[in-house]
Amino acid sequence: MLLAVVALLTGFASCSDDDLGPSIFDTREYPLDRTTYTFPLDTFVKVNFLEPYNVRYMYKMEDIGSDMKKNLVPARYEQSMKLAALSKYLWYDVYKMYAGDLFLKQNSPRIIHVIGSKSFNPSQGTETLGVAEGGVKITLYGANELEESDIAFMNKYFFHVMHHEFGHILDQTKIHPTNFNTISNGHYNPLGWTDTPDSVSNGSGFVTSYASSSYSEDLVEVSSTYITADTLQWINMLNTASYEWEMVDTEYRSEDEFESAVRGAMRDTVGYFKESASGDCKIYRKVCKRDGDDHVVLDEDGNIQWVHDSGVNGKEIILEKLDIVRKWLNDSFGFSIDDIRREVQQRQYETDGKGDFIIKDGQLVNRLTRPVEGTDSTLMQKLLNEINKYSELQPQSHQASQSISVPSCRYCSMHSSTTK
Repeated sequence: MLLAVVALLTGFASCSDDDLGPSIFDTREYPLDRTTYTFPLDTFVKVNFLEPYNVRYMYKMEDIGSDMKKNLVPARYEQSMKLAALSKYLWYDVYKMYAGDLFLKQNSPRIIHVIGSKSFNPSQGTETLGVAEGGVKITLYGANELEESDIAFMNKYFFHVMHHEFGHILDQTKIHPTNFNTISNGHYNPLGWTDTPDSVSNGSGFVTSYASSSYSEDLVEVSSTYITADTLQWINMLNTASYEWEMVDTEYRSEDEFESAVRGAMRDTVGYFKESASGDCKIYRKVCKRDGDDHVVLDEDGNIQWVHDSGVNGKEIILEKLDIVRKWLNDSFGFSIDDIRREVQQRQYETDGKGDFIIKDGQLVNRLTRPVEGTDSTLMQKLLNEINKYSELQPQSHQASQSISVPSCRYCSMHSSTTK
């Protein structure tokens, strides 16, 4: 029996891969087809996403990997090029600079799936901007709407979503401190957030209304908003959060009627009109001291007297949450969210010789659409050239065909409420 055991062990020890026969899996490598129209972008995503980080950047929509209950269409090729180039420039290159290659290899999603059309939820009156699935896959919608000339729009509907979903992946990897969950405990509104304007949510300590849907969404909304909101937007949001807001019924049955009635009034005393999905009409306004007839009461100097009866200071709460997120990311992953924010902002907006942002007409200056110093090309064109350069590897006859335009599509108008 002992000899039999020894012989058996010896047999196992002598086994090799050759003894097992050919693999049942397809181990062949399939080179990219240089004659295809999409070869330049296919090569770019292979070189910049697949090879360094093992990320499949899928811009050719796979219906089986999307929501089969919705009517979705693929992204146009030109739009896919822009989104891929900007994803590398404003997302991967930034984290590589401050968190390192190893961080991206360990924490990057394995799949980034790009959808051309938007994803509406008719029963809820909302729009899904993106989805993170099990720390493995991120789906981005609405790529056909991307426009680099409008950074605020681009951030809200693309890069805010990217950082939001990436935040979910990081949270699924190393759970955030539980004390974050208790700061706004009792104030989360998983069902009613869609009918709550951001200003009202700001005053309650949330950076967006969607942040008030749950503490997990609150966490990643804090990080993604801080990274992508420009300096002026962040300051204005904190200013809005410094006030309490109230919601009151209104006799006006349309926004036009409301705007006509309050034209010329101070926005601090009369906020704005909103009609909910149920048809209820409300006015949202900052809370100030009023008399029995609901008239604003001024102090002896003629100033509005703002009221803070709830005991909630939205600005302080938001900054407290940001401090927890800042420490969590630094302790768990070794990078500073302030570095990430600063780098993203400087890649998007023009700065002067001191590194301060240039402000014109009350707005930051778009860097993506400005000529690169010493050239006639814009920064966006320069980024796209990193993709188009691979067309030089194609046969001459196919290089000429790159100017062929792909048919465009138009989609439904935006809904006011969004989900991630």
